[in-house]
Amino acid sequence: MSRTSTTKAAKAVKKRRRHQSAKAGDAAQDPQAARAAGPGRSAAPAEQPERIGAGTPRESGSGTRPTDPASALPEPRAQDAAAEAVRIAEAAQAAFDGLYTRNAPALLRQVELLTGSMPLARHAVHRAFDLAWQRWPEVAVDPDPAGWIRAEAHHHALAPWQQLLPWFRTPPRERSPFQRLPRGTRHAVLLHDGLGLSLRRTAAESLATTSMTRRRIVRGREALGEGAAVRLGDLLDEQPQPEYPAAMVRELSEQWLRIRTVGAVGATVLIALVTAVGLVFGPLSDRVAADRDPVGQRTSAPAP
Repeated sequence: MSRTSTTKAAKAVKKRRRHQSAKAGDAAQDPQAARAAGPGRSAAPAEQPERIGAGTPRESGSGTRPTDPASALPEPRAQDAAAEAVRIAEAAQAAFDGLYTRNAPALLRQVELLTGSMPLARHAVHRAFDLAWQRWPEVAVDPDPAGWIRAEAHHHALAPWQQLLPWFRTPPRERSPFQRLPRGTRHAVLLHDGLGLSLRRTAAESLATTSMTRRRIVRGREALGEGAAVRLGDLLDEQPQPEYPAAMVRELSEQWLRIRTVGAVGATVLIALVTAVGLVFGPLSDRVAADRDPVGQRTSAPAP
């Protein structure tokens, strides 16, 4: 009997302990159950949530930090800027090439009629398009780019010093009646009667007043006789081909621009060096001369 009672008491103790362990686990999950457990009975500590850096939300499934939303926005790339620059350059080249193709043959014929010299005509037209490519941002927005280039070619070809060069000079016996007219009269008649410009536009391009331009046109018509405008128009219809294509004109213009830039920089550096040498050695030469001729050894001229 005593052994049976002892076994039952041991089982009861074990059952009571299991019951208390279960209640302690529930109290760890429920704070109210922990308070109900009574004093002296400590509940198991609750599992603390994982703490991540301050201000950083916890991510699920990945240990990497989230990227900044501002950094995820699209930014202009260097390739896009380079592609845009290439597109602008190609558009400028295409516009210049079209202008050259349409106007270079007619300009050659105009300058040849004004001067009687095809070499001078080729030089003046090439120089005009050379300047146009160097100043293309200015020429591209001009209301009349062809007029801008025409004015440059005409004024350069009609400059008085051009006839002083033997390779541009036209012998008097080889000049036509139109080329024997004064320079201003030739220019006014060509612009007004040959190209059909208005009197105001002719005066602006020939750098003269309206009244003077009118007198020049009248004198030119009288000297050339009746039907001069028709004959001049027929002569302008014969248009020679330019010596260089448009792409070569652009390439030569860029090469000459680099050469002139290097020459200007070199001349500036040379002038600066000469100035520096003068400033350094000028006072030194004065001191050397003073040492060679001290004041005590100078001989004064005898008094009369």
